[in-house]
Amino acid sequence: MEIPPTTQESSNYDPGIAAYYRGHYEVAMYDFEQRAVVHDDPVAQFCLGFMYKHGKGVKPDPKKAIEWYTKAADQGYAPAQNDLGVIYEHIAEQALLSGKEAGIEILTKALKWFHDAANQGNSTAQFNTALMCQLMASLSTDPTKTMELHRKVVSWYEKAASLNYAPAQNELAGIHRDGLGEVTEDLAKALELFTKAATPNLGETSPYKKGYAPAQHNLATMYANRVGTQQNFKEALKWFQIAAEQGNAESQFSLGLAYYNGDGVNKDFKEAVKWFQIAEVQDHARAQHFLSTMYGAGIGVSRNPEMAWRLTFTVAQQGFAAAQANLGKNFAKGQKKVPQDDEEAYYWYSLALEDKPGLDKTDFHNIAAEVTKEASNVGNRLSEKQKSEIQKQIDNWKPKRLASSGTGFYISENHILTNAHVVDSCDELRTPYHRVKVIAMDTGIDLALLFDPHGNPNTGTFRSYPIAFGEEVAVFGYPLSNLLSYRGNGTSGIVSGLTSTIGDPQPNNFFQYTAPTQGGNSGGPVLDSAGNVVGVVVSSLNPDFVRNQNVNFAIKFNIVEDFLQRNNITNYEDPISVLARDIDLKDVYMRAERFTVPVLNFVNKPEMEPLQLEEIGIDGLR
Repeated sequence: MEIPPTTQESSNYDPGIAAYYRGHYEVAMYDFEQRAVVHDDPVAQFCLGFMYKHGKGVKPDPKKAIEWYTKAADQGYAPAQNDLGVIYEHIAEQALLSGKEAGIEILTKALKWFHDAANQGNSTAQFNTALMCQLMASLSTDPTKTMELHRKVVSWYEKAASLNYAPAQNELAGIHRDGLGEVTEDLAKALELFTKAATPNLGETSPYKKGYAPAQHNLATMYANRVGTQQNFKEALKWFQIAAEQGNAESQFSLGLAYYNGDGVNKDFKEAVKWFQIAEVQDHARAQHFLSTMYGAGIGVSRNPEMAWRLTFTVAQQGFAAAQANLGKNFAKGQKKVPQDDEEAYYWYSLALEDKPGLDKTDFHNIAAEVTKEASNVGNRLSEKQKSEIQKQIDNWKPKRLASSGTGFYISENHILTNAHVVDSCDELRTPYHRVKVIAMDTGIDLALLFDPHGNPNTGTFRSYPIAFGEEVAVFGYPLSNLLSYRGNGTSGIVSGLTSTIGDPQPNNFFQYTAPTQGGNSGGPVLDSAGNVVGVVVSSLNPDFVRNQNVNFAIKFNIVEDFLQRNNITNYEDPISVLARDIDLKDVYMRAERFTVPVLNFVNKPEMEPLQLEEIGIDGLR
């Protein structure tokens, strides 16, 4: 939803709306506030709610957004009712994760506002009402209620589709294609609706001037798979291309697959890699799966075992059985960097064989017998207690996504130091090859201590005497790991300041340096020219790391030392006794690579708890 453009309804708001679109948000706020307060005008109230919700010219304030949206909604202004429904829906989803009862009342409010706006002919609200009914139908265990909800889903989609609302046309097409609920399969109708939604809409206020990308993907799929029409790879590729260029990850993957298999085009592995990489950045699991194979074998791209491992691991955490089986095989045999680990091997083999929701068996059936045999072989080397503990982990397993990544470094054989913000709120924490756990954290100074039971004999050495202004330093870490893999990245610069920013409550805890630093470097070491650790990377002044490369901050050694001693870690090594001129920068990086690791923070994908439909007043949605 956007601020409404100049229309008959909003002609009195030209000054505020014109200022908004010029980016003069303070002028717009002043104009809207005058009309909202003095004249109790719903359009101005809606505009204020929008600005508070999105932080346009003012600090985002959900409470004020709800307050102004509610004033407009109470006066029957449909856009405000719809936006208010969206806000309550998001709040309800979060509340439902912590307890069903906590979210029911909020969800009821969302339904009410969607329904009120939908009854006024607001196509977006009609679509949202249908989506809510569709969700509830999927959660219902009462067949009568389920069918009733399906009828309402179809009814609301039809109303929105008749108003040329592309997302509703796309959803309705899917219902006709699959024959859901009481709707009989009608492939011709599905093709017609997908085509309408996919076709660019050049209407003055239409948000789909290039067409609706999900419908373009669905239309392409029908042509590619000969569903309701003759197989036509040329037409399929045309629509895949259009949707892919709009950022649709499914179409990006499908284009990659077409070039990989030679479907309708000549095989071109480099082109396949290009489209898989574009989809992978959007966290498309199957694209990641194909890329892991291509990086591992050097197909269409230079062989890169580190990137292949990262992608395999990411896909396995999402539930792809074939990737889980590959991890089991790697841990069972051990490789150059992957340690031989029977417990990890048994865990991944067993998870691949587990038949439970969230596990994708795509491309797995051909290797299931081999995996069963390998799991048995590895299991024979474990004790019953070990297997029992692993089974508990599998029973409690949930699909996970990579929430964030940072850098850490070994300060003793079994201890890794990193930032607290790198490991905060994790459900599973790993280096690429080991599971690790947090044993100490201090969010005030942003440090965390991790324990790795496997360990690493290579450790960093701290320099006890302070850094000096203008001193040369180097940073090593794993920034932008989705682009730069796990090979590590080294940069150099100087110490440019001995404190942090003005207004920092503890400015003397930090020093400033100029070595380029990106997202993912957090928690990594800052090294002097002899290779000793003199600080821990913590932040950059500008959150847009790629554009600003010269104002970065690290935690000083004395702060780090105090944290370690408070946690009884005193066995870190003495500094290297080498003059700076005796070590080349490349040697500093090579040494740092041996004791520095990526730190990966995985969180469980959220699941919505089933609802009792009678408790949320679904009968009120007529």
